[in-house]
Amino acid sequence: MKLTTIGMHVGGGPYDEPTKVPIKRSVEPHFPDLARCWSHVATPRALDAGVDLVIEAAGGRAKVGNPRASASDAFKSCLVAFFEGIDFEPPKHGKTVVSYSVRFTP
Repeated sequence: MKLTTIGMHVGGGPYDEPTKVPIKRSVEPHFPDLARCWSHVATPRALDAGVDLVIEAAGGRAKVGNPRASASDAFKSCLVAFFEGIDFEPPKHGKTVVSYSVRFTP
């Protein structure tokens, strides 16, 4: 199974790569932990999933909400728990709201 970041929308911008880098750098090294959520997918298939994050100016644990995936509640709970467990780097422009999406590919 392969995991890829497929989208990141930073609320209010800027939408440039330097703004997204600290967020990706906080999440992507933990993809092996996120891959464990795959065990909650009944039928192996490509699956897109996302959450909304509120990351404070100092970084640290984000407030996670609005899990999105056409998968079981157990999968969505695992997704939320994964993002709640990340210590985010301080965002480049202070407190940041982010919509983060990933693709699981068998």
